[in-house]
Amino acid sequence: MKKAPWPSLVAIALLALLLVVPFGPLLTLRFVPGSPDSVAPMALDKALEALQAQSGRYPLWQPWTFSGMPTVEAFSYLSELYLPNLLFGFLHFDPMYIQLLHLVFAGMGGFVLARRLGLGSIPAFLSGSAFMLNPYMTAMLVYGHGSQLMTAAYMPWVFWAALRLSEKGRLADAGLLALMLGLQLQRAHVQIAWYTWMLAVPLLVVKILIDTKPPGVSKGKVGVLALAALALGGAIALQVYLPALGYLPFSARSGAGDAAEAYRYATLWSMHPLELITYLMPGAFGFGGITYWGFMPFTDFPHYAGLVVLGFAIAGVVAGRKKPMVLFLSAMTALALLLSFGNFFSPVYDLFYYFAPKFSSFRVPSMALVVVALCLALLAGYGLQAWLDRPLVESSPVFKWGGLVIGVAAVFFLAFEGELKQLLRAAFPAVQIDNYDLVPMVGNLRWELWSGSLFVLIVVAAAIAGLLWIAARGMIGARAVAIVLVALSCADLGWIDHRIVSPDDHSLRVSPLVERTALDRALEGDEITRFLASRPGVFRIYPAGRLFTENKFSLAGIESVGGYHAAKLGVYQELLARTDNLANLDVLRMLNVGYVLSPAPIDNPALKAVAAGKLNLISGEVPVAVYELAGSMPRAWFAPWAVAVQSDDEAIAAVMAGRGADGGAFVTGVPWQGMERFSTGTVLSMQRSAESIAMKVRAEGDALLVLSEVFYPERWKLTVDGREQPTLKIDGIIRGIAVPPGEHEVRFVYDRSRFETGRTVSLVATLLSIGLIAAGIVTGRTSSKTIKSSDKP
Repeated sequence: MKKAPWPSLVAIALLALLLVVPFGPLLTLRFVPGSPDSVAPMALDKALEALQAQSGRYPLWQPWTFSGMPTVEAFSYLSELYLPNLLFGFLHFDPMYIQLLHLVFAGMGGFVLARRLGLGSIPAFLSGSAFMLNPYMTAMLVYGHGSQLMTAAYMPWVFWAALRLSEKGRLADAGLLALMLGLQLQRAHVQIAWYTWMLAVPLLVVKILIDTKPPGVSKGKVGVLALAALALGGAIALQVYLPALGYLPFSARSGAGDAAEAYRYATLWSMHPLELITYLMPGAFGFGGITYWGFMPFTDFPHYAGLVVLGFAIAGVVAGRKKPMVLFLSAMTALALLLSFGNFFSPVYDLFYYFAPKFSSFRVPSMALVVVALCLALLAGYGLQAWLDRPLVESSPVFKWGGLVIGVAAVFFLAFEGELKQLLRAAFPAVQIDNYDLVPMVGNLRWELWSGSLFVLIVVAAAIAGLLWIAARGMIGARAVAIVLVALSCADLGWIDHRIVSPDDHSLRVSPLVERTALDRALEGDEITRFLASRPGVFRIYPAGRLFTENKFSLAGIESVGGYHAAKLGVYQELLARTDNLANLDVLRMLNVGYVLSPAPIDNPALKAVAAGKLNLISGEVPVAVYELAGSMPRAWFAPWAVAVQSDDEAIAAVMAGRGADGGAFVTGVPWQGMERFSTGTVLSMQRSAESIAMKVRAEGDALLVLSEVFYPERWKLTVDGREQPTLKIDGIIRGIAVPPGEHEVRFVYDRSRFETGRTVSLVATLLSIGLIAAGIVTGRTSSKTIKSSDKP
């Protein structure tokens, strides 16, 4: 009879209990993350849920932000495509609990992986808790990057499944690896998943080529199973990635356009090597927000490993320098660090940027540090295990001299604190804020964070050295000291996490949490949205200033030329860049903007004030004035003339100059040159849904119909009287249709074929993976029974 898996059950319970310290305010659901990255997608998701309920199919296009953009293709509204969410939805789990569960899942993955690597329960728990409580994971949760957190949670599990497959070569392990890879990819943070494959694929190759296989298992068989698992893993998520790969060349993240600007944008959040000191001293470069004075544009948290974790990780590298797995983890740590340096150490990063598949589409090089977090956690487990395994008395001189070094450092700090303070404060960059009263406060706080981190470093290092020395002298059992050290590690990391989640008033940082009631109010109707929803006709709005990034209007079915999303259409991103976020009335007219919203008064004869009221946002009620824009073009019209232009820049410049005020158009990609005049026409009717537009039109002669919808011919297919026809690009951003004389039916339909194909493949691949697991289990049991039968006399 098998023993109950008590170590694993205890580990799960303790990991869940550890969440209370940093995430206590979230556990009651009274508070929720309230950062823009948390709140902005919520309104759009609710609007899409309603659209799905109404239409009965998964929505692939939403018309409410940026004049319309894809959903799944741009990695929006993916929750229902993530297989575990079917269970979570059935159980009515709150989204916050789902993320917290993934955090425990991450910690348990680290524990199970460490056990697979041969570590005892205590070192394995150090590995699991260190990965779960890493500040990166905490910041992703509370700052609205749940997809990053949940994708990262699968990293140790993929590693674990790859190890099982490479060592045993069983069908069940191949199915398990495929399922882990597929579910991770379904969470759709490609960059984190890419780093996971960067770990798993070399691991499989090395283990398959070098390791001795069990009897009856050939390297060729394991290699075939590994390839099958990788292929099935990708296929499981094809419902997301097949549409997304088609969209990538058209996305703002495609890297197309100015190569130098694309590289600069991709490397903004590069980790400067000097900032690695935060792995020891979390306050060395401030602690995020206004106190941060590092090399990135901004950040909300420090990359901190924990003193216990970092110390034992170094010990693990030294003690296990002859172990292949320790060498592998060390190499992956070094590679991830070099990638995170981005443009601060370009040779390695550039090699990946220019040659690794899809790597140039990624942003934030410092995100590679999630690999460092996992590797350091595992290496720390190796270090603690090595300390427990070796004769403790041999370590006594090390800790003795280590204690002396710490003592000298403490004396040096106390003796030269004034000089050190003066030197550092001179190095602090200027504080970029308008409130001059806060400038000296920020400077003082930066020094306090730096000196406080150094003080904690000295005290905790002394405590660690003291504990290890006492154990080496035989005064306390090694196992008891190991438990205390793991508890110290959890307290150390938990305290840093608590400061990220719940900063105190003295920190000058704003809490990322808000009361749920405030969030609910922000998602409800208000005076402004009710007014706009009541207006007749088809129109868009222009939210000016800080309102531009609001997605809330989608809840009321109000279409906006603004919004919040990182992977918008590339042509639209270029339009925003050329027009300073559409700050031109003629561009707004061309985009069918009927109303301009502004939190500040606007004095312009083309804008007539028609309403004023409160707009409920997460920050509270904002007074907003609504202005009607005179001369706005309808959603569809017949252009009296069109000028052929060579580029989108030329077309948009002409619009901005007011040259198309009479409805004329500027067309790219047409065979004629100069100006062409067209006959008049009438739009007899228009029927619109999220994924189709049908118009009945009448033209007096050859005419040019302009539709103020974003140009995206890859998915939006045009037919005139049932015959497919190419879409013309008008004014660098919208659509044009050549219409012959007479009455015609013009129809645009969103092409769902890639999504539906991907969905079918995903279903088949998921069933195949589960089938491999089931077949492997059955085969394994049959083999065991056969062996037992053959052993009987």
